[in-house]
Amino acid sequence: MAFLILLLSSCAKKEPEVDFKPVQMHWNLAEGEDESQMPRKDNCVILLTGRLMGEAPVQSSQAGELSYEVTISRSANNPETLEFRGICADLSIVDNPECRWSATCDASLKIVVKFDNGD
Repeated sequence: MAFLILLLSSCAKKEPEVDFKPVQMHWNLAEGEDESQMPRKDNCVILLTGRLMGEAPVQSSQAGELSYEVTISRSANNPETLEFRGICADLSIVDNPECRWSATCDASLKIVVKFDNGD
């Protein structure tokens, strides 16, 4: 019986661990934006940072640590949705797939990330 339990437990499918790539974010409000008009900004920033660290282009980056300049603005179509534009701070790798992205964070804190280097 112990052998059967051992056999079953060794065959159990284990969830792969997600490895997070360290990222450094430098947040900047877009010109003319007022942070007081962005009540969910802090929550969006936290969720976006976590999401970005696990994204495939970031995970596969050859850079040791990625640093981004990120601009935050409200969507022209829906002011409750925040828009983020990120670009690598290290301009020598700016053409890499992980270096240009945009993201949105809506009123329900749903994050959508899109990498812009030809994807």
